Amino acid sequence: MYLPPGPTTPRPPVPATDDAGAPPVLTWTGAGGQVIRLTDDEAGYLLLPGVRGLELPGYLHHERESGALDGSIITGTRALPREIYLPVYVHGRNRSEAVARRRALALAMHPASPEGGPGVLEVADRSGTRRSIQARYVEGMAGDEGTDLAGAYWATYGVLLTAEQPYWELAPVRRTWRIDGTHHTWLPLPPLRVRGSQVIGDGMSITNPGSARAWPVWTITGPVASGTVMRSRTLGQELELDLALADGQSVTIDTRPRRKSVRDQHGRNQFGRLKRGSRLWPLAPGPNTVDVVLGGADAGASLELEFVPLDLTTMEADV
Repeated sequence: MYLPPGPTTPRPPVPATDDAGAPPVLTWTGAGGQVIRLTDDEAGYLLLPGVRGLELPGYLHHERESGALDGSIITGTRALPREIYLPVYVHGRNRSEAVARRRALALAMHPASPEGGPGVLEVADRSGTRRSIQARYVEGMAGDEGTDLAGAYWATYGVLLTAEQPYWELAPVRRTWRIDGTHHTWLPLPPLRVRGSQVIGDGMSITNPGSARAWPVWTITGPVASGTVMRSRTLGQELELDLALADGQSVTIDTRPRRKSVRDQHGRNQFGRLKRGSRLWPLAPGPNTVDVVLGGADAGASLELEFVPLDLTTMEADV
């Protein structure tokens, strides 16, 4: 008696590798904390050719037209939310294993709350550099059991994600400068102006390793007199804070879009202490020349800087 062969798992094309022999590793962390490595063939997940949205985001140009002149004038440009398309191949050694892996991917893609929470897509390139972006599942896992899309031991999905903030995030950068009472990282001269390659002050250089603007969070801890000035020579913008801080008191200046705030150590709003005309300026890509002037600073005072570098693409420059 003739028995037809059992179902077989079709093998997808193997993605091309880069010159170091290893393609980027993509990992998805769902809103509920589930971790799926999308490039782990042994675990049953593989990305097919056709990934889109890892490089430049889309842009919207705002235009002004004239009824008497041809063409238009571009008055502003902004990046749009990023759309990322992931063709995912899921397989197992048997039906039960394949279904379990398909379910695990679906639960990881689910926003996980009634309001819809973001997950995180991380891309690790061959140099070891990691970039991540918060994104939300849009569509692609409704389930299509067509003969070209799914079988007993496998399935393919075209997962579409959307990222409100369109830039890729690199590892956070943190720096701290302080006066400890015995060793002065700063020059103890009122008003305090900190100089040198490793300290903050007149003509100080802060490097933003990303390819897009980054938005710093500054924390000043007293004792510091009012009249703090923080100036970006690179962008020609500055802010001035009219707030004195006693020993142990602090203020955090958050310049991040949609989070801009000035709050003291108790969380109270001190935004009104900014001098009129102050700008909560960003860090341009590459080196930035920054001046910081703190009046009346004494032992125990400190200045902290934290920012997340942002990249336009996931591609690492060859050096």
